[in-house]
Amino acid sequence: MILDFLTLSESKKYSIISNTISPRPIAWISTEDNGVVNLAPFSYFAPLSSEPPLVIVSIANKEETNELKDTLANILKHRVCTINLAHKELLQDLIHSSEDLPHDVSECEHFNISTKSVLDGYPPIVEDAKCALFCEFVKSVDIGSRYEPIILQIKHIYIVDENINEKNHIHLDNIGRVGMEFLVDAKRVH
Repeated sequence: MILDFLTLSESKKYSIISNTISPRPIAWISTEDNGVVNLAPFSYFAPLSSEPPLVIVSIANKEETNELKDTLANILKHRVCTINLAHKELLQDLIHSSEDLPHDVSECEHFNISTKSVLDGYPPIVEDAKCALFCEFVKSVDIGSRYEPIILQIKHIYIVDENINEKNHIHLDNIGRVGMEFLVDAKRVH
């Protein structure tokens, strides 16, 4: 079967891409503005290069109003963010944090998701995260749609000591995105 992307709706294209380019980790991004910590998951996330260490995250504007989502607005304003990598014990918190809340309401406070500051100048990490990337904004890419891919440079990485050995081998059980489901330890969870 060959599907012509010129004839498919945006939601159908999203579903097809999500189900074919998978699994991939979720970028669970924390940002901060005026003391409010924003925390939201994004499934369009991938490494871009290792020198310089870059990742790309695509963030869609709000569908109803085409306004910037809080995460993107905060990154563009403050030029930093923290990408948390979630494991299975954090799945419900990750799902809850995808809810659209007003700009002045913190997902962390609203859903009782504990955070901690580990690096000055960057938003806090999810307290139980085993890995987080501290990133600076590099540039956005205009692709002519409501999606705005942004390129971020990794400046620092946080890894829980027991998840990295003396040879810098890292073991993480990140939640991966698989279409409308999350892949957790080879089990699919809606």
